[in-house]
Amino acid sequence: MDTARISLQGNRANNQDRCAILNHGKSCLMVLADGLGGHPKGEVAAQIMLNVCEQIFAKTPKPISSPRFFFHHCVSHAHKLINQYGQAQRPSIAPRTTVVMALIQDGYCYWSYAGDSRFYLLRDNNIVLQSTDHSVPQRDVLGEENPGNRALTRCVGGQRSAPMPSTEPPFPLQPNDLVLLCSDGLWGQLPRQQLVETLWNTFPLKKALHMLGTTAENNAQSRSDNISALGVRIDGSNCASSTSGSGENELLSAIDHLNTLISKGIP
Repeated sequence: MDTARISLQGNRANNQDRCAILNHGKSCLMVLADGLGGHPKGEVAAQIMLNVCEQIFAKTPKPISSPRFFFHHCVSHAHKLINQYGQAQRPSIAPRTTVVMALIQDGYCYWSYAGDSRFYLLRDNNIVLQSTDHSVPQRDVLGEENPGNRALTRCVGGQRSAPMPSTEPPFPLQPNDLVLLCSDGLWGQLPRQQLVETLWNTFPLKKALHMLGTTAENNAQSRSDNISALGVRIDGSNCASSTSGSGENELLSAIDHLNTLISKGIP
């Protein structure tokens, strides 16, 4: 696999993004966390999220038999530790972070997220899978929705109960598929078509990510957010066979759907 990562500070006082690509045998875990800038110590929340994923991944037998439970365990444990850290401060604070994770193993990609850090899967110069942000546009002084100003409906840390991350069905991989995780500092400061064309047509992957990061930073014109991205380009050894992968857990799917309805205020 061709792998790459970038993390740029942009025009912010510090970089609150954290990301990593973790490999163990034929299992590859991608993790990206974006600490919420509107709350104190977002960088600590993001680092705790990353540390928890790394520790649980190291201890879990590979290949991971239940990726859905693995993702939920990572989020719930990180949520607990982030809240404990915040409550130990004087005065107490409530750090928060987004998270997006992708697990590549046995020819399939499994993915999960909470917040507006995104997952993309590109194939044949097109986006075939994309996460749906847990956010809603805020209204301006005229009462009109402003898509550039969004409020998160789900994140890790802050609330008493741990969020239920959205976890999608496993997706069979093909040669040259490209998996991308990125913070809103990248996708929010770039035209969608430029994102796709640069990733698909520029080699190696590290060069493509650096080109996108620099362009996103320039597009923001001195108002750039932190910019982070992880990419993995799939080769033949990471592709799915003709037989199906593991099945979905119906109970957790129902809980995830219910959590989505609750976050949207639907009774």
